[in-house]
Amino acid sequence: MTDRSATRRLGLSRAGAALARGWRVVSWYVKEVVGENDYEHYVTHLRRHHPDTQPMSRREFERAKLDRMDTDPQARCC
Repeated sequence: MTDRSATRRLGLSRAGAALARGWRVVSWYVKEVVGENDYEHYVTHLRRHHPDTQPMSRREFERAKLDRMDTDPQARCC
């Protein structure tokens, strides 16, 4: 009986890991589509390509992003 219960626990553990991995992938995809990760991408780019430049705060970045969207409505999907 212990072999069977150990196998069952292993199967549940693998299923749980697969479910968690799937959730992370879906979560990452949704964040990319809606632009939630834009600030992190901006900071990463700035540190990699312009290390002497001080990045904007998240609030400043979001404000600039909204201003760009208002001045160029063709860039939006809707």
